[in-house]
Amino acid sequence: MSIRLRLTLLYSAILALTLGIFGVALYSIQAQGTLDSLKTDILRSSERLVGATLNAGLLHPPQADEAPPPKPFNEFSGEPAFQRLQEREIVRILDADGALVASPFGRSEDALPLSEAGLAAVQSQQEWWENGIVSGENMLILSRPLVREGKLVSIIQVARALTERDRTLRSLAATLTIAGLLTILLAFGAGWLLSGFTLRPIQ
Repeated sequence: MSIRLRLTLLYSAILALTLGIFGVALYSIQAQGTLDSLKTDILRSSERLVGATLNAGLLHPPQADEAPPPKPFNEFSGEPAFQRLQEREIVRILDADGALVASPFGRSEDALPLSEAGLAAVQSQQEWWENGIVSGENMLILSRPLVREGKLVSIIQVARALTERDRTLRSLAATLTIAGLLTILLAFGAGWLLSGFTLRPIQ
């Protein structure tokens, strides 16, 4: 292998490593930033629903047998927080045992995923974040305990679709990959010419 080729490959390898580190860092920052922004929006929405849920008088005691069917939101509460829900937000109200109490259309199949670990965490009065598939879409779901006088009285779930975020991240990854490969190819050609010019006096 000639010295010229070795220098060109070394230069290209250093550039590829630098671009790779930069790309991974940029992707990670973008992914975490969009996730944090989404979580902030969900938390704000859940804050508005806490008081509205308490005003609706949702203090169902645990059911010994079968839980009652869920109510549609227009029957559950007349609070503005429930009547003005944004379409992109998916909201569910559960009782302290995790049974669905209220949803937009009052259907049992409207329930959002809540794992056993998540239910245990919420019953311990802790917020719980998890991802779940709803109607074929990947969702970020916040399950938040609603506490009165130190006791868990209900659970609020607020979910947002991650489809747009995932699509943006895939597009960013593809753009970084293609741009990186093109840059390396151009740099290889420039490095080959530069190394030839530099080594000419030695030859």
